[in-house]
Amino acid sequence: MTTSARNKKNSGISIHVIHLAMIACAVIIAVLLVLSTYQASSVFSAMSRETGNYIVRQKAAHDLMEASDYLTENVQRFTLDGDTAYLNNYFEEAFNSRRREAAIVSMSEGGADQMLVQQLQEAMAESQTLMYREYYAMKLVIEALEIQDYPDTLRTVELTESDAFLEAEEKMNLARDMVMGAEYYASKEKIRSRLKYDLETLDQQMNQTRRDTSARMMRELTQLRIVTIVMTVILIALIVLTARLSTLPLIGAAGSIRERKKIVPTGSREFRKLAESYNEMFDSLHPTKEDE
Repeated sequence: MTTSARNKKNSGISIHVIHLAMIACAVIIAVLLVLSTYQASSVFSAMSRETGNYIVRQKAAHDLMEASDYLTENVQRFTLDGDTAYLNNYFEEAFNSRRREAAIVSMSEGGADQMLVQQLQEAMAESQTLMYREYYAMKLVIEALEIQDYPDTLRTVELTESDAFLEAEEKMNLARDMVMGAEYYASKEKIRSRLKYDLETLDQQMNQTRRDTSARMMRELTQLRIVTIVMTVILIALIVLTARLSTLPLIGAAGSIRERKKIVPTGSREFRKLAESYNEMFDSLHPTKEDE
């Protein structure tokens, strides 16, 4: 066999190489799809975690606000009719339920921004400062109605000398003014404004988290789409190339065999080798006049 013939046999693209390239493309696409599911799961988990923290923080802020309002409601009702049930409700919330303190702990453990925690702590401090005013009002009612059975905490509250000598009705009026007057509500509004600000800040942070997560997800999906499209185009190109290098030459070879002609060595390397071998066999079976 001449060098020229040998080179012809070794020329052309190998179908085996193309098949390996197709397998590699399929594997790459599969790996990308699997990675995309992991990335999507990671983004979803982060979003779920942030949503859970947001719910905890929001509940903490609402609990602090509700607990503060609950204390206000009971102290005001006590100053109106002197029913000790409201007095007991007040101290049950203040020293047993302790929803305000629990709210601060939940916010701190929930990974909230330190600014929010500080805002809640300041609101809590103002609420506790306001409690002394409420204690004093309750003590006025106790003295006015001569209630004997009441929490020990209030026994340490001492009325001023001028307030101690007021008439019962005057003590009741003073107590009501202390927990229903403009000064009291101004302090309450200050606390509510802080809590409202905290809730608005939480909403803004959560909305920003949603936007960032959505943007991250869109970027990853866009990258996946681009890579998948490119790999699919390459895969289709390889399939078309396989058809041109194997299927079409086979059809041509079949026609040549029917017409008892030599096969034109085109297409893939493997088909060219096959065509050369067939042509050599064809020459040996059908010698030309020159060979004779």
